[in-house]
Amino acid sequence: LHLQGWQFLLHLKSGTQRIRPMETLKQVLSWLLWPVLVASGMIAVQFAIQHGVAAPVALVVLQIVVVLVIAPLERWMPEHPSWNVARQDIRTDALHTLCSGIVITAVLRVLVFTVTPSLGLWPAQLPIVVQLGLAMFISDGGSYLTHALTHRTSLLWPMHAPHHSSLRLYWLNASRMHPLDTASTLLFSLFPLAILGAPTTVLALFDSFAIVHLMLQHSNVRLRHGVLNHVIATAEFHRWHHSSARAGGESNYASFFSLWDHLFGTFRMPTDHQKAEEVGLYDGSVVSSGWVDQVRYPFQVWQKRARTYFGR
Repeated sequence: LHLQGWQFLLHLKSGTQRIRPMETLKQVLSWLLWPVLVASGMIAVQFAIQHGVAAPVALVVLQIVVVLVIAPLERWMPEHPSWNVARQDIRTDALHTLCSGIVITAVLRVLVFTVTPSLGLWPAQLPIVVQLGLAMFISDGGSYLTHALTHRTSLLWPMHAPHHSSLRLYWLNASRMHPLDTASTLLFSLFPLAILGAPTTVLALFDSFAIVHLMLQHSNVRLRHGVLNHVIATAEFHRWHHSSARAGGESNYASFFSLWDHLFGTFRMPTDHQKAEEVGLYDGSVVSSGWVDQVRYPFQVWQKRARTYFGR
């Protein structure tokens, strides 16, 4: 019995030693994944463009690669294992991604930069890194404005509610957005860059950053950012915005720089090691899980309000 006890302890010790390196790797990845993947994506797109690859092609390839990296990591090192359970949402999120994330985004982006006259005011003499930071900051200002308005204005909330109707966060629902929501966000965030005359090189880097950053921001991968949460709109920062509690849902509006939330007093990052696991609508709205119903939802709400207002 004594010998069996020692054998058990030795087996437990060796098992612990086998587990620790894997947990250490997960811990390291939780801190390094965002900066490494974002930087690698921008470098790869820039390299591809310099060697004759069309920017749209390079960006599509980048998006595919990012999915192939994030999807398995959500299973291996999830922020919340419960978010890996499908909730009859995959088809809906896939259709939102196709419609809003790909088609509408591509069409509007081309229109904005084709139709908008450039004033030639972009500071092209600055280092490319500074130009990229400036593009993200300006774009995020427009995005912050539209995002805050959709939350704080009852007229606009119905078109943003479908984005918050998801009961979990994972890589595919970053584009769960109503077409009108996508269109307004893109117009207000890209128009300033177009009219200032941001060069194509900066725009390609901006797009590559946005693809990687926004997918990680909505992912279920365990990510840690420390003090960077106070500068960048990280996954830890953004998960609180999807909280099913109003205090969380009406905070953390920025897409790229959480500095915007500090500036307007909407920054929220609990310090008691809580994790935002319960996500969804916080105002009692009921949004169907089907894609068609979600597209129809704001029009139905507005029609109902109009009938009430006009007494019909």
